[in-house]
Parts: sequence; C-alpha cells; structure tokens
Amino acid sequence: MRFKSLLHLMLPLWVVVIGSSAAYRILGLFGHPGLSHFKVFQPIMRGLAEAGHQVTVVSYFPSLDEPHPNYTDFSFQGQELLTNAFSLEGFSRRRFFDNFVEFYELASWGFETCSAALNSPALDQVLALHRSKPFDLLVTEYFATDCLLGISHVMQVPLVGLSSCALMPWHYERVGLPDDPSYIPSEFSTFSERMSFWERFENWFVVRSTNLLYRIVQWNDDRQLVAKFGKGLPSVREIARNTSLILVNQHYTLSGARPLVPAVVEIGGVHIRKQKPLPTDIQKVLDHSPEGVIVISWGSVLRASTLPQKKRDAILNALRRLPMKVLWKWEDESPKGLPKNVIVRKWLPQRDVICHPNVRIFLSHGGLLGVSEAVHCSVPVVVTPIYGDQFINAAALVNRGMGVAMYYDKITPEYVYQCVQAALQPSVREAAIAVSAAYRHRPQTALELSVWSIENVLKNGARRLEKSYGSELSAVVYNSWDVGLVFAGMVALCLAVVVTVATKLLNKKSNARRAAKKSKRS
Repeated sequence: MRFKSLLHLMLPLWVVVIGSSAAYRILGLFGHPGLSHFKVFQPIMRGLAEAGHQVTVVSYFPSLDEPHPNYTDFSFQGQELLTNAFSLEGFSRRRFFDNFVEFYELASWGFETCSAALNSPALDQVLALHRSKPFDLLVTEYFATDCLLGISHVMQVPLVGLSSCALMPWHYERVGLPDDPSYIPSEFSTFSERMSFWERFENWFVVRSTNLLYRIVQWNDDRQLVAKFGKGLPSVREIARNTSLILVNQHYTLSGARPLVPAVVEIGGVHIRKQKPLPTDIQKVLDHSPEGVIVISWGSVLRASTLPQKKRDAILNALRRLPMKVLWKWEDESPKGLPKNVIVRKWLPQRDVICHPNVRIFLSHGGLLGVSEAVHCSVPVVVTPIYGDQFINAAALVNRGMGVAMYYDKITPEYVYQCVQAALQPSVREAAIAVSAAYRHRPQTALELSVWSIENVLKNGARRLEKSYGSELSAVVYNSWDVGLVFAGMVALCLAVVVTVATKLLNKKSNARRAAKKSKRS
C-alpha cells in the first residue's frame, strides 16, 4: 500500500521530468503578410506547443488563438496585410506569358518580404534570445524568397520548410525530389496531371525557365543577408540544400499521386479543425433550407464586392433563377438589386458553413484552403480561378469529377447558370463524396503527422537520413548529362569505326572492280 501511495505521488513528477527532457525550443519565422498562408502554419506551430515544446513565432498575425504557455508571439513590421486586399477589376484568364508576369510579381514580393523581415526589430529580438538560450530548430515558409533560410545558418540549427500550396519549381532540387513536368503541373500552370502535348510543352518550359530565373531572386537574398550579417555566409542556394523536411499543404487524393522522398510530407487539410457552433442567424438559414444552400466565398484576399457591375449583375441574375438560398461572403453593404434568395454577410465561418448537410455546392475562387474544406465536407465546387495556384486547384477538382470550372472572363447570366446546374448533377455529388472519403481516410490526422515529422527531425535528423542523396548532386550528375555525353561519344566512336571500315571495304571493292575492268580491256 505504501509503495502504491509513493507511486501515485511520484507519477506526476516523472511525467514532468520525462516531458521536459523531450521538449525542444522551436523558432518559426513567417514573413509573408498573407493570412491564408499563415492559417496553414499556425496550427502546426500551436500543435508543437501543445506537444510540450517551447515555440516562438514571428509573423504578421499574432494571437490567432487563445494564449498557450508554450507559445510566444512576436510581430514582423513593414508589410501591408493581405486581407480583402485585391480588387477583381482587370483580371482575365491566364495566358502563357502570364506565367512570367506572375513570377516577376512574386520575385518583387519576395524581395520586399525579405527586406522587411531582416530589418524588423522582432528578428533582432529572437536572435538575442538565441544567444542567451539557443533554439533547436528553425521552421519557415518556402515560397517566393529564401532569405530567412540564412537564419538557420546563423543559428546553426536544422531547417524545416512549410509550403501552403504546391511546391514551387525551385523547391524540388533542395531535397532531391523528382520533378517530372510530363505529369507534375507547375504551381504556375493551369493544368491537372493529365496534360496534352502542348500543355506538357508549356509546363516543361515554365518549370525549367522559372527554376533558372529564381537564381536572380537568390542572388538578391544573398545580397540582403550579407548587408545584415556581413560576409562569410554560404549562398542561400547552398543553405537550402540543408533542408531536413518540407511539409506541403497537398494530398494525393486531390492533387494527384507523385513520387515523394521521406523529406517531403503531404499534410493537406492541416488547417481544418473540429466543427464549431455557427452564429445563430446563419444556423437558422441553413437549418430552414431543405431545398439546399449555395455558399459563395472568394477567400480572405479577394474582395467580392469589387466585382465589375456587369459581372456582378450576371451572377445575381443567374442566382435569381435558382430555387435554393445563397449565402455570399460580401465585404461591403448589400449590393443593389439583391434577389430574395441571396443573403450576404461580411464574414462567414467558411469551413463550418460548408460542412452543413443542406449545402449543395460551393462557389469558390479556388484557394487551396477553401478547396480543401470543400473536399473534406464532400461538397461539389464551382471554381473561378483568378491567380496563383487557384488554376491548378481548379484543374484538380475538374479532373476528380467534383468540380466545374467557371472562368472569370466568360461570366454571363446564362454561363453562370449552366455552371451551377452542371455542379448540381448527381454524378458530381457522387464524385465529391468518393474523393472526400479517400481524403479523410488517413492513419493519423494531418496535424499529428506534421508534429511527428518535425519531432523526427529533432530526434533523428542529425544524420539527415530522410534526405535523398539526389539533393547533393549537381545538375549535370542528377540529370546524368555526363553519362549521356559519354554514351553519345561511344555511339559516335562506334559509328566512326563502322563508317571507316565500310568506307575502306567499299574503296577496296571499288578498286577491285576497276582493276577487273582494266584487265578485261587489256
């Protein structure tokens, strides 16, 4: 009895000792000012804190959740937040050269992001914290700049990258991940994995050319890091090869299967949490709509209220013909001429609304968070891609049979109505249910997998066993250009020998014929 009493007294102490011995100090640096990106990263950092690690996060979006004793926030400065920031005036369908226009915009954005982050007092604060009590790991976003990767070298800690969308072309080589443009669409493209010849041609060209162009961005990163820390740092291209892990917000059930190395882990839907109670007014609308509800939301960056009048009227006229109610995220006051079946709200708890059983379809711009929520909730999507990865997300939905593409430049009342009717077909609903079942059927949640993968780097990543040796190879060796050159040389040598022998034999035969003819004449 005394032993049992002692055991009960000591058990809490053992738990504290064991937990603290396994706890690490983790730093997260997220310099992109887009809320949709940070909504993917914040749950992971919060999950690490809840797992017992001491987590420090520097971002533009502190305190999204209730405070946690293991989670400390710092704020970057110098960038305008991307919330309801983009107007819909002037957008059209993406053309070939728009790939490079968008790359240029991302490169400029990356330069500004890098400059703001490196010059932010918050970065100096966490560097001072590291000097007093070192961090064990750096987690940062992999997107349009690599300058914050330099902090991992300054701190001499392992590096983990998070991607809120499909990997950019320049991310593959740093972990030795196979990148085949014949069936892996670029983040800049508009295709699914099923591409025609000309689509493969465009995809190959865009992937290879943007990969080369990104070297210019990395040179700018190098220059800014030298200005901050002085000479002696390796190039960010070299630092990037020290990546231990990339967590990417995709899942093969939606984006398509592709070869992955252990250093790349798909965590699609990591931001999706347990359903919360809806606001009373929205709950009432959904509950009292047995005929069904259509939900329209174009994300946290695009402002639906900036739709040109002609397109706005076209959508409203199409919705007026439908027997269902419509819930529309609309940032300003209600537009004029609003049909009786259309209800607008400045904000919608998107995931919780979409998962209501009376929701029939979701009209979206194709942002990956909303698309993932629709897949999770088995809701068909009418998707209108505007920029970025929205085009490949739209193509993925269409390819899976659970989406209908409604292109922005083609919007008319009849076109919108036809797209909605197409999405209401039973076959589309059945495809959405099937994809959702596969998407949700996993051995562990995306968040559990994320936390485990990062902890695995901390515990076993010193020898970088999860990395492919391909990340250490030069482009010449990785693509076997040297082998091809030697093989071509061997073939050329064999052909030269054959040609030489054949020429000699032919000459010998020709000389014999001449000699024979000469002897006959004589």
